[in-house]
Amino acid sequence: MSGTINELTLKLANYLYEKHAQMNTVSFSGYMAYFTLLLLNFGLQGQAKYDLSAFLDCNYSYIEFSFEKNVFEYECISLLTIDEFYQIGSVRSAIFNSILLVESFKQMAIETYDFEFKSINPTNIADQYKTITEWTNLLKNAPYKYLFPEAYGTELEIFIFNELFIKFRWLIPANIRYSGNQIFTDINSMQYQIRMMRMIDFFGFYNDTDLKASIVFVKLELNGTYAAIVLPFVDNNIAYVLKNMNDQHFKTWFEHSEQKKIELHIPHFGIVNKISIKSFLEFYNMNNLFVYNGADFTNMVGGAGYINDIIQVSAIHINESGSHMSSPRREPIMYRKSTKIPSFYVSRPFIFYLYNSNQNLVLHFSFVKHPNY
Repeated sequence: MSGTINELTLKLANYLYEKHAQMNTVSFSGYMAYFTLLLLNFGLQGQAKYDLSAFLDCNYSYIEFSFEKNVFEYECISLLTIDEFYQIGSVRSAIFNSILLVESFKQMAIETYDFEFKSINPTNIADQYKTITEWTNLLKNAPYKYLFPEAYGTELEIFIFNELFIKFRWLIPANIRYSGNQIFTDINSMQYQIRMMRMIDFFGFYNDTDLKASIVFVKLELNGTYAAIVLPFVDNNIAYVLKNMNDQHFKTWFEHSEQKKIELHIPHFGIVNKISIKSFLEFYNMNNLFVYNGADFTNMVGGAGYINDIIQVSAIHINESGSHMSSPRREPIMYRKSTKIPSFYVSRPFIFYLYNSNQNLVLHFSFVKHPNY
């Protein structure tokens, strides 16, 4: 199942790279998107359910025979839970709905996916704004002032929202005294002074000559979790790496990485960004989920319905201690700079993902064209 989630992550990464060409940094979780879509799948019946199940590459089980339709009804099986995400942060999710939801659907959403439910006015924009703002004001972790959905031109029926807050510690923090400004060259060959931190330690290192990229694995405080930095060769770029990556690369890079003492220089970067899973699904021809009578939502609303949007907001802030950490729990290790230790400068666009090595599972994914901080 982890392979399916990782492949969805890469599909979403490639889509967002093209769609958000103007953004310097894009951050998201294909892992959480997958579980949100599994919940949506639970609410569907008929062709839309088959299409979404195929897209999610579901393992499924038959649950009952429908005499009305003369077919077996089925549900996707998930061998993982959203609990894995809490290794690298927190998540808060809500469904804003103006129509009555089926109790079994609500129970599944609450017990399995930790969703909240908020009633919302279907047509009054001022009331909609008030309802959503009141909820987002409770999200203390990061400022989300631009979450209100665009005017959809239809009644607001079901609006699904995930808030991801990435918070973790490096196993060995960087020493702030060695952080300083260095040159970063963006995708347009423009050079900028940016803040970089220096980490000297034994890191997992892999050189992929096929994809023309170098990968460094930095241990996080929680055993088995890593931050992976994928730096394309000078004559390559992240677009090529993303386009040619697949799930097997994550496993190969980690399992075949060599422990090497490296002087790693990595930029500070931070971002709060919003993405629409709706536009991603529409790109893959699942428009019927977002138009009235386009899909059978019997298991969610008891009949006809539609989704207005599925929004994911992600906040990450990388510094010497980890992400969204103000001070290290342990003292940094003091290393002297040495010409005998190879240097690894992340001084051009790169990929940054958070990885559970025990499950071969990508929990969060970012690509950085220019560091924001």
